[in-house]
Amino acid sequence: MSNTSQTLIKKSETTIDNKELIMFAIGMFALSVGGVQGSYLTFFWTDIALLPLAAVSSILFLSRLLDGVTDIIIGFAVDRTKSKHGKARPWLLWMALPATLSLISLFYVPNISTNGKVIYAFVTYNLVAFFFSTCVALPLGSLTALITTDAKQRLNLNMVGQAFGTSAIVLGNLFVVKSIAALGGGQPGYFKFFGLTAIISGALILVAFSGTKEKVVRSTSKLQEKITVAQSLRLFIANKWFVLVTLLQVLAFTFPALMGINMYYMTWIMKNPALMGPFMSTIFVALLLALIVFAPLIPRVGKITAGFMGMGIQALGGLLPLINPTSVTVIMVSAALRGIGPAIMLGTRFAFICDVVEYGEWKTGIRSEGLIFSGASMGQKIGMGLGAAVVALVLARGGYVGGAPSQTPEALSAITLTFTWLSAASSILVTICLYFLRGLDKQMPQIMQDLNERKGIVTE
Repeated sequence: MSNTSQTLIKKSETTIDNKELIMFAIGMFALSVGGVQGSYLTFFWTDIALLPLAAVSSILFLSRLLDGVTDIIIGFAVDRTKSKHGKARPWLLWMALPATLSLISLFYVPNISTNGKVIYAFVTYNLVAFFFSTCVALPLGSLTALITTDAKQRLNLNMVGQAFGTSAIVLGNLFVVKSIAALGGGQPGYFKFFGLTAIISGALILVAFSGTKEKVVRSTSKLQEKITVAQSLRLFIANKWFVLVTLLQVLAFTFPALMGINMYYMTWIMKNPALMGPFMSTIFVALLLALIVFAPLIPRVGKITAGFMGMGIQALGGLLPLINPTSVTVIMVSAALRGIGPAIMLGTRFAFICDVVEYGEWKTGIRSEGLIFSGASMGQKIGMGLGAAVVALVLARGGYVGGAPSQTPEALSAITLTFTWLSAASSILVTICLYFLRGLDKQMPQIMQDLNERKGIVTE
């Protein structure tokens, strides 16, 4: 494989200082500030905007499929971007404003017919998916492969970024329910609170843009310049590790999407909607602490073993409420386990994707951070759409009626099923996927050694 198109990279040029680490982490904080709305959107649509469950399910699933397609397109565009700011960073600058405006529009309910509200919800949800979840989140994720080539620094970058993102979710969930009530409750309260978080998110995206730098710069080979998006897709779909890591994202992100059931569980099973804030905050405080504790341990035990441990803890957290479905103590312990378990996967998921970037270059000579991260992002969004659609479909099957003063036993059973058994099932599926990814993990030391020798990277 020819290496004439590669630029010599010195170790000192890809070292991350503390300032840049924090600036990248602030970007992850911004994504989570803007993403807090995900746990409340389904409840908002069914019980505040009074949209039909069938319509909500269709919006969530179809939009995520559409979003997955745009991920591939934007990923291809990121790989072809040439500017003084690099190829991923400029997207943070260009898309901060439209991402903010789309987030602000999401929790507004126009005074129109039900069909009109469904159309409005579909359009605004897809605007958020495109500008925020794709055009901002995908380039920011790609930066982990563009700021440094060092595996340990990438893992540190990801772990600290996830810790910052988790902190944003903890802070957001502590104040959501009370803040919405203080701002007028109902639709006005939702609109004002999430509008404010959207503005904060947009400002922090610009901070991340200004404080980071792409140091992994390689000239593009003639082969890579000529390759089309269709050829790229065929190339990577034929790569079993790319397919498996994408599937891992699908399965891993089904779990957080199933959290859409949490507000229903607190309202109808616990009969105390105010528990939603403490419950969600407990999840993410536990997640944050687990990230801090496991950060130095993951390199020692390895990503796969750590992932197995995490998914076992996550599954236990899903099933624990079956012991006593209405016990506040049991629910809060369950919340802690639901945070500790996925913390390890959150801390390593970008590392798995970076492994595929390196494997792809090692195997084909073509390096494509944008396209590979877009494939993983597509998987995440399909998982989120699948999980959210499952919530709506199971509720509909149980006969749930949004805004009703009471629910049938069948509807309450549907809520409990989703909150417990389906949550645990998602953890088991991730574990199976991790089992098959062991092969790539074993190959990585040799792959990195071969790439370093091929490119003449100076490591001393």
